[in-house]
Amino acid sequence: MPVVLVITVLVLCYLFMGSVIADTRKEGLTDLDFDNDGYITQKDLDILKSHFNERYRGYVPWDLNADLKCDCRDFYYFVERVPVNQRYRVVANISVWNMSNYTIERARAPAVILGETIYPQNPRRVVAWIKHCTSLEPPKTGSVVCVHYARDLCRLAYKELGPKTIAWGSSGVHAYGMIYTGGNWRKLSSWAIIDPYWKFYRIGDALGLHDTRTIVILLDKGRYGYWAIHLNANPENNTIYDAYKAEYRIGNYREP
Repeated sequence: MPVVLVITVLVLCYLFMGSVIADTRKEGLTDLDFDNDGYITQKDLDILKSHFNERYRGYVPWDLNADLKCDCRDFYYFVERVPVNQRYRVVANISVWNMSNYTIERARAPAVILGETIYPQNPRRVVAWIKHCTSLEPPKTGSVVCVHYARDLCRLAYKELGPKTIAWGSSGVHAYGMIYTGGNWRKLSSWAIIDPYWKFYRIGDALGLHDTRTIVILLDKGRYGYWAIHLNANPENNTIYDAYKAEYRIGNYREP
């Protein structure tokens, strides 16, 4: 009798853990760029199909629908989010930075701040772009300071990724990038700090140099800088308040 009881408990634990893993997977980000080249192409679909195999009983990176195996259902999950033709060939190479945001679960709705739609960003994608798609190096020597680097970072992000991607964050003593990661935009914990200057990447508020007080989201080029949404933040109570629009003179440093 005790043996039967132990087996029953183990089975229940297995089923419970499986449901927890599935639920966690569903709430996360879905990355369809399997070869990490910055685009969702036919090659990514071919990679997905090459991993159809019943031996995958646990979580694998190609388990898109969170049923703990990779099969044809994951294929249909892919084609529902990427345009394909009648032969199931991808008809357009989609940038992972496309604002239609195929790499983020539809359940993660964008935020609307002062009438502007702000899409959630994937911190790993942003960090990958900084490391592989820019020529900037963390400048800790010479006359280059954090403000100069933040200017370059925000200007390059505006040009390469589009507006409303990497915002300008400041703690009053330090400047860095910030991105909206989803959820209630009025909570500072819904924003990630992107600071290549100190190689610091973190979701939510932080202490010391990254004790964020202001966030500026670049919208459009203005006469002297960029029209932007200005947000004030209080890291002590995890809130963002007093949103308003105004031109932001971001200035130049190295990036023309």
